[in-house]
Amino acid sequence: MKKNFIMNVSYQFLCICLPFIVTPYISRIFGAEGIGVFSYNMTVASYFGLFVILGLNNYGNREIAMNKEEINRLSSLFVNIYMMQVLAGILVLSVYGWYCVSIAKTTVSCVFGVYLLSYLFDINWFFFGMEEFKITVIRNTVIKLCTTVLILTFIREKDDLIIYVWITVVSYLLTQLSIWPFLKGRIRLVKPSWKEIKRHIAPNFILFIPVLGVSLYNMMDKVMIGLISSSVEVGYYESADKLKAIPIMFVTALGTVALPRISYLNSKSKESEMERVFSNSVTLINFVMTSICFGIMAVCSEFVPVFFGEGFEKSIDVLYFLLPSCFFVGIGNVMKTQFLIPKKRDGIYIQSIFIGAGLNLVINAVMIPRLGAVGAAIATLFTEIVVCGYQVIRISSDVQVMKYVMKDGYMYVIGMIMFLAVKGIHLPIALELLNVMTKIFIGGVVYVALLAVIQQAKGRKGIGK
Repeated sequence: MKKNFIMNVSYQFLCICLPFIVTPYISRIFGAEGIGVFSYNMTVASYFGLFVILGLNNYGNREIAMNKEEINRLSSLFVNIYMMQVLAGILVLSVYGWYCVSIAKTTVSCVFGVYLLSYLFDINWFFFGMEEFKITVIRNTVIKLCTTVLILTFIREKDDLIIYVWITVVSYLLTQLSIWPFLKGRIRLVKPSWKEIKRHIAPNFILFIPVLGVSLYNMMDKVMIGLISSSVEVGYYESADKLKAIPIMFVTALGTVALPRISYLNSKSKESEMERVFSNSVTLINFVMTSICFGIMAVCSEFVPVFFGEGFEKSIDVLYFLLPSCFFVGIGNVMKTQFLIPKKRDGIYIQSIFIGAGLNLVINAVMIPRLGAVGAAIATLFTEIVVCGYQVIRISSDVQVMKYVMKDGYMYVIGMIMFLAVKGIHLPIALELLNVMTKIFIGGVVYVALLAVIQQAKGRKGIGK
């Protein structure tokens, strides 16, 4: 699990680093409006894509993990689950075609049909369930590097937006197609059975319900901003969301490797090992969120103009609400992937998501007309607090989540001290980038030094022990 986590974090880190090269470049070419047009259409296509993949990232992952040691059962599971995915994909692509012709009527939306097609070939859930992450990480890395080179080579002016869209959607399609050869030797071809396909529909849809709910306050934020406010406001939100992705990459990587491992341990009734993984995961999330989130908030007022260029200043205000939501996203992800889904307590997960989705839609409807992107960020923060709080309360009789969170409470104190220290520094450095890098370095030193002092006082050698 440690090996897979490190591998996934390395890949997620690459996914963050490459945008640090590309984003300042395309932001200056397309501006907030162009970025908003791209983000809005990609969000709509992604929303259609949810109905292709359904709940397979959780359901397929879990089922494969629980049956990976028996090849005949494994083969039958894969073939029949994938046939369900194909049928859903054909239906969704037909509806999206109607949307492009009858409603959107733009070239950009039509090109994003290729991106939607990539969902039809997405079988990452199989390899994640098998806990084989090396395959997906290597091919994704190669394709992303090639995509970055193509963007820097061919994107030169504002009118190149459609070329940027084509490069993006084709890269996603190639990413999904490239994994198929690795199925050889891992499964046997079996004839799909309509009876077996139908057997997977209901439980898969159960785990699709929370995915749909989450989308209402993740992707729908951008859709609602675009509909109620403007493409420029979408651009502000999208830009802030890119920086929010830095701490979230650790959450994503941890959840990806933890779900199949915990599902497997649960099938073997290894409760003590499950508890140990849960405790260490909460500690890791606390460390990442307090160091990175407080750190970004401390330097975002200087960093945003340097990174995105002029005209993105409103993204700073968005970040002050988006980043705190990461604390609750992280703890919620640990509960989801290491307790609720492996233990098949799907009902609690679904209820929390739909409570949050309803709250988010209401707050968005009230706040976006008044505050635009900032209003959507406020809605996201309140939503994540409610979702996480509901899950904590519902599983409190089984898992004392707050006990695990509070044992690392000192990290939150350290994070706030670092934030205040960095915000209070005014450096006489003319070069803006050097100013930002110096503040980041100072913040890192403050955090690590305080952490080392407390760890030594607690008589521990490292985080998690």
